[in-house]
Amino acid sequence: MQQKLKIMSGIISFDSLFTLKQGRWIQMGYYVDKTRFLEPVYNDGAYVTLYTRPRRFGKSLFLSMMNSFFSPNPIDPSDISKHQQIFSNFDIYKDQSFCNEHMGQHPVLHITFASCGSSKSKEMSLRGLANAVSLCAKNYKFLLDSNALSKYDKDDFNDFVHFYNLDLNNSSVESKLEMSLSLLCDMLFAHFGHKVIVLIDEYDTPLAKASTTDYYYDFKETYASMLEKLLKINTHVEKAIVTGCLRVAKESIFTGLNNFLAIDYDNPTYSSVFGFTTDEVNTLLSQFNLQEHFETYKSWYDGYYFGKDEIYCPWDVINYTHQLLGKESTKPIAYWNHSSSNDLAMLAFSNDPDAYVAGFEKLLKGQSVVVPYYIDMNYKIIENNDNPQNPYLWSILYMTGYLTKDKDQVGCNDNEIKVRIPNRCVYQCLKDQIDKSFSAANPVYVKKASDIAKCFKDDNAAILELKINQALNAYVSVYDIQKGTDKESLYHAFLNGTLSAVLNVPNDSYASNLEIGNGRADILFLTDLENNPKNKKCVIIECKVANSEKDLDSKAIAAVKQVKDKYLKGVVDKYRAATKVAIYGIAFYKKECRVNLEIVIV
Repeated sequence: MQQKLKIMSGIISFDSLFTLKQGRWIQMGYYVDKTRFLEPVYNDGAYVTLYTRPRRFGKSLFLSMMNSFFSPNPIDPSDISKHQQIFSNFDIYKDQSFCNEHMGQHPVLHITFASCGSSKSKEMSLRGLANAVSLCAKNYKFLLDSNALSKYDKDDFNDFVHFYNLDLNNSSVESKLEMSLSLLCDMLFAHFGHKVIVLIDEYDTPLAKASTTDYYYDFKETYASMLEKLLKINTHVEKAIVTGCLRVAKESIFTGLNNFLAIDYDNPTYSSVFGFTTDEVNTLLSQFNLQEHFETYKSWYDGYYFGKDEIYCPWDVINYTHQLLGKESTKPIAYWNHSSSNDLAMLAFSNDPDAYVAGFEKLLKGQSVVVPYYIDMNYKIIENNDNPQNPYLWSILYMTGYLTKDKDQVGCNDNEIKVRIPNRCVYQCLKDQIDKSFSAANPVYVKKASDIAKCFKDDNAAILELKINQALNAYVSVYDIQKGTDKESLYHAFLNGTLSAVLNVPNDSYASNLEIGNGRADILFLTDLENNPKNKKCVIIECKVANSEKDLDSKAIAAVKQVKDKYLKGVVDKYRAATKVAIYGIAFYKKECRVNLEIVIV
């Protein structure tokens, strides 16, 4: 169990990797050494650098490491003994020139917006920002004892620490919130006498969570003003490192900043800053004698292609290692699915799932697709885009980690990218999201499913055939993804899922694969006639698969005959309240169907 806890510690905070024992800082957890990137990240020549990567790829831990390396001892800035002890075993310590000049020499303002934002109200969204500022300020309580700060500075600082208690409906408090990070930066500069390195984690999360609301623009204005006062107006900032999933330059969040650099997925210099390379995973597995599981790690958690490197998702790697060390199970789990919130992407998909089925059909079969690619996006444009095939969806899925760049980009025009699903973990995540879009959880799907169910209730075979054909073109290709799938079971599952999602009937009035008479009825349900619960109709559906389009009619007729020969007497005996039986024989061939209806009065 001790080993199990060690490997998990590094994913939370860099500082949590160490404990003080007998006057020396001892490393307690396994850590994949990324310290070699401290020098190029610091010396990239930009004033503000934005790094975009999917969630759970180690962005927060990297910023935590930067904070630990650059931050001075607040009591005695000349004392770097803790830094020396902690970093002496890491790659960066080989660069003594850089360490001598920068280690423990720069005050750092480190804030995360990972838990900020709300889709409920502007006040709650602002409260999220205030809480983030409060948590940030608590890390610098030594400023209250600083001789470099005035009484007014310390009063402001106390306000920042207790922001969660303040009335954010008060315009003066909101204005103070906008100034808070800039003022904290000023205080750090005053105390240490050096310009401040600013580290901002998950900058785009508040925008994403507010993007579906009517107060989005008001909130964005406040948030943008906060960052502008910190990064554009404040002269005490030396450099800023910002992380997030999406590059949303059109949001005006970074408008007007001089010397702004965006490092996206394609930059080869920084391709392995976030995530684990194959060599790093092999080293980790050797450390814990888990080499025999390498192929499982690779198929489930590898496959991202950033710049020039194949990258593993560190969140999945760490959690699976945790699981193996605890001897819980050797079966891999899609951990990322339970840790990453990508509601905006799924909203765009759910609004019109039909529009994307062709692309997803190929992706779920392991193929690549060429899609539009937009580097800079606006959250509100993504949500309100009038194009039924929202071109931003593919870019969001790529930037949030559902898709990755294919190594072969042949056939792509400008503003296009060839993408694929990176691994089995993400395949499972994406499949779960798609299934949700074709379920009762999605009102768009429910409307179409309801139209089909209504046709069964109204005995309207002609419209039913039309509606099912439309649904087959939209949905069945998504479900039909496994080679060797029993086709009749596929169509049965499609109809069963459609009807069970929308039919409002008691459990004992709906059945799938019910043993009755001399066989199994595919689907059977009871519905009231003329809204009279004592006068019921029984609907029986039998599915058949034709070998060609020409065979559809004969198969549909044969399906009705099968019901009459094998199930009808058993149905009449079991459901004595039914005065009418509607027998539907439905034959399928690829994405076509034929409906044969026969009514029996009992």
